[in-house]
Amino acid sequence: MALRTLKNIITGNWLGAKINAANIYYVLFIAAFIIFIIYNRYRAEELILEKRTLKKEVEILHSKHTKIQTKLMFLGTERKVAEDSTIIKLGLKLPERPPKQIIIEE
Repeated sequence: MALRTLKNIITGNWLGAKINAANIYYVLFIAAFIIFIIYNRYRAEELILEKRTLKKEVEILHSKHTKIQTKLMFLGTERKVAEDSTIIKLGLKLPERPPKQIIIEE
């Protein structure tokens, strides 16, 4: 009996010589389930790789944003604006004293 079972497995006839409809549906269900599991595995790996690339891209964009924001803050200082060539051509310069503060008492 063990020899017959081994022979059926080796020849590929592991369900036996007679395959009835109940076995076919079971085999089709198992095959579809295995295909679904394999697809889910590949899809999960794709999503993980996409997440890694997007995370790297976000880090790069964040560093660029920080660098540009720092540069903009430096360009917006009073001294840097006063050194601009268009301001100098107009003959404008920085005041020596700060403006007087007006305090209103109620």
